[in-house]
Amino acid sequence: MPIFVYKAKLGPGKTEEGELAAESRTAAVEQLSARGMIPVWVKEKGDADESAPGIRLRRRVKRRDVTLFTRQLSSLTKSGVPILNALLTTAGQTDNPAFRRVVEMIEADIREGGMLSDALARFPDLFSGVYVNMVRAGESSGKLDIILQRLAVAREKEDEVRRRVQSAIAYPTLVIVVGMLTVFVLLTFFMPRVISLFKNFDDLPLPTRALMGISSVFAGYWYWIVLVCILLGLAYRRMSATEKGRFAIDNAKLNLPLFGGFIMRHQMSVFSRTLSLLIEAGINLDRAMRLSAGALVNSVIRKQLLDAADETVNQGAPFSTTLKKVRAVPPMVVNMSAVGEQGGRLDEALSEVAGFYESEIDQQTRVVMSLIEPILILVVGGIVGFIVAAMLLPIFKLSISL
Repeated sequence: MPIFVYKAKLGPGKTEEGELAAESRTAAVEQLSARGMIPVWVKEKGDADESAPGIRLRRRVKRRDVTLFTRQLSSLTKSGVPILNALLTTAGQTDNPAFRRVVEMIEADIREGGMLSDALARFPDLFSGVYVNMVRAGESSGKLDIILQRLAVAREKEDEVRRRVQSAIAYPTLVIVVGMLTVFVLLTFFMPRVISLFKNFDDLPLPTRALMGISSVFAGYWYWIVLVCILLGLAYRRMSATEKGRFAIDNAKLNLPLFGGFIMRHQMSVFSRTLSLLIEAGINLDRAMRLSAGALVNSVIRKQLLDAADETVNQGAPFSTTLKKVRAVPPMVVNMSAVGEQGGRLDEALSEVAGFYESEIDQQTRVVMSLIEPILILVVGGIVGFIVAAMLLPIFKLSISL
């Protein structure tokens, strides 16, 4: 008969690990339940710890769905609800059908005696390596409810920062795109008909001649302009799909005025918050650094931090010393890390760094939003004013001559 190893809760704050003989995982779970225990995980002795291959989702699941799931699961487990019942309750409260099916599959895996972390690892599109390792650390320490609560808080803060950054970028991007399309349509389809009235005029003003030349180019070659824009979009997409291309694009983003600073601060807040959580959960520093760096979107900063993690492991250098060599990491992060290392509270120091950058992003977003609107109004007004002036100048000149 197979031998199963298990970890189960006997009561608040008390867990037990051991072995038992059973015909299957389900039978092992039933034996533990009959003893009044709540299984945390059950697996056959000698099984590999590697999770099953990841399941890729065909239907879209929003990040907010996972954050809400984490918050609900945290609240239920903290109240003493068994994990199986908590998952069933969460599935019933999930509005997204695709994600509800994911939660049901996770619940089925655990009912068969699997671990929550392994069940989550089957969905890498939804639950990152950081998420899975945090849950695994919570299972090992018997503090799953606390870990889930920290994960929920961290995800909520990160979502809030993302919304601030997106709002700072989305508005000017939308205005610029709409403005460019409007000017393109005006110059291509409407202005040629109006400007044709001035073809018989002699000695036209310079703005009018410039507008006529630009409009004639747009009207005669607009399909080439559209084709070039499409090809540039496809080239960007193809370039971003390769490692070198993505690296070049991310490097260019970091060098953008104003927006590069936003991206750097956001990535530093994500890295610091994630690393703080992992260290606090008891995960060793080198693995925590790799997981935290892997959670970053910008490939330039991610590569530099992964190289720093390798140096920490291979050379045994202090964390703050390796960070000092990373070009993308600001001096404040290095100094705070050094103070945290010396005081034995690196996780607290990193949490303070994350809070600082989140607050800074909030303040700068408000400043940018207050300045970007009048700047865009001036730019759009200048373009419209040029077109109107170019149209009216010949009329004024004609009226003066008469």
